[in-house]
Amino acid sequence: MAVKPWKGTQDRMVPSGFKASKLDGAAPDSTLTLEYVFGYRCHDSRSNLRYNSDGKVVYHTAGVGIVLDPATNTQKHYMSHNDDILSMALAPDGKTIATG
Repeated sequence: MAVKPWKGTQDRMVPSGFKASKLDGAAPDSTLTLEYVFGYRCHDSRSNLRYNSDGKVVYHTAGVGIVLDPATNTQKHYMSHNDDILSMALAPDGKTIATG
């Protein structure tokens, strides 16, 4: 078994008056919300930035599909992917977008 000289010091480093809580190690009650994406994936993909039929810019970066409204500078995010998006196609109707 390996020697762990720090183990004794660690065990003695508990602050005085410390009482363990049932919530120690539990996930926090808060969540994160994506507000705005700065960036664009262009180093290994192409033809991945389009205008849809509403005049909004459609593109992707990492695992997020983004629809940017240039008039208001607001974004809608589609985050259903569990890996990076590498391809995107816009249907002829200009409304339907497929990513993969």
